Amino acid sequence: MKHEDLELIREIVSHGGAKYTAGNIDRTRYQRLVDLGWLSPVIMNKTDIAYEATEAGKFAAE
Repeated sequence: MKHEDLELIREIVSHGGAKYTAGNIDRTRYQRLVDLGWLSPVIMNKTDIAYEATEAGKFAAE
């Protein structure tokens, strides 16, 4: 876990607990949060992924 991981989960939780990413972008920072159990990915299509904060992610954001 890095300091930037905490900043990102706090930002996502403060904006409703979800983040939508579209297109061919680098999702490494979101994948780190998935690996930590703080985000859950929802694959929308080939290039778009939505992420939802898990209970553990919401707890970490406090």
